Amino acid sequence: IYNKVSPSCVGIILYSTGSSIFSSNSNSSSSSKSNIAGEGSGVIMGENSDSTRTYIITCAHVISGASSSGYKVVVQDKDGNQYDAKIVGYDSKTDIGVLSIEKTGLTAAEFGDSSKLAIGETVYAIGNPGGTEFFGSYTKGMISAIDRPVSNEIGYDMKCIQHDAAINPGNSGGALVNADGEVVGINSAKVAVSGVEGIGFAIPINTAKPILQELAERGRIARPYLGASLMDQEVADRYGFEINLHGGIFLVKVVPGSPAAKADIRPGDIILSFNGNKVKTALDLRTALSKCKVGDRAEVTIMRNGQRESRTVVLEEVPKDYGN
Repeated sequence: IYNKVSPSCVGIILYSTGSSIFSSNSNSSSSSKSNIAGEGSGVIMGENSDSTRTYIITCAHVISGASSSGYKVVVQDKDGNQYDAKIVGYDSKTDIGVLSIEKTGLTAAEFGDSSKLAIGETVYAIGNPGGTEFFGSYTKGMISAIDRPVSNEIGYDMKCIQHDAAINPGNSGGALVNADGEVVGINSAKVAVSGVEGIGFAIPINTAKPILQELAERGRIARPYLGASLMDQEVADRYGFEINLHGGIFLVKVVPGSPAAKADIRPGDIILSFNGNKVKTALDLRTALSKCKVGDRAEVTIMRNGQRESRTVVLEEVPKDYGN
């Protein structure tokens, strides 16, 4: 398994100096540890359509601060060669990022089907815990949970693979692999608090694939939105609101001019289903919405004044200044 996957695993390094970075193996002082501002892992995705560049998968949080901080991003392969990297795009909500390098002929990873994973299945992690000093570290564990809701640092919930293969800072962006040597997840986070061990999370590759494709093609994600602030039963109970949501989600606020407003969905309505899928929590609705594209028409069932009503929402791209 390691021999199959390791050629497709790389290191991601952010350098804080303005000195030039090289396109071949180097022991230059500009690559010294003191100049490194951050490190992570990556997976070779494949080449672009004209075979002039190679795409590299990593995590958004590994590379998102590079442009604003003026850091230079490089990719290091298994032989220690380093290549200037261009940030193609990243999506902070799913923590997926894509780089490209002017090097071809590298071994692309083989992707598996994360929907076929089972609790108790053995998985393997390959990455650079602590940085490229420990390049290509290989660990083993098992699937602890599937579709585990995890909230990232920007407050967006997504469903991740929970596993107990040892991962540490520097593993972010690295491969989670099944017994066939197929990448089934991208390691993204570890619960790092005192007394907690063996809790790691990976983005399922089935979730990542469409994000990766769109980032490679457009450099950004055109994500649809409703334009509503939501409260589910759990939140209502937590704050002592005595309200019967009938198994749905309460709309606290609707943004004027948003797709929800244009479909005559109002504050005080309760969303019961979205495109035929019952939604009991805000995460249920976000998950259903994530399967749609900008321009799609979504059928929404609401309850208003005790009566069920149907609305058709034409989904629009979330505005840049939209906060939720």
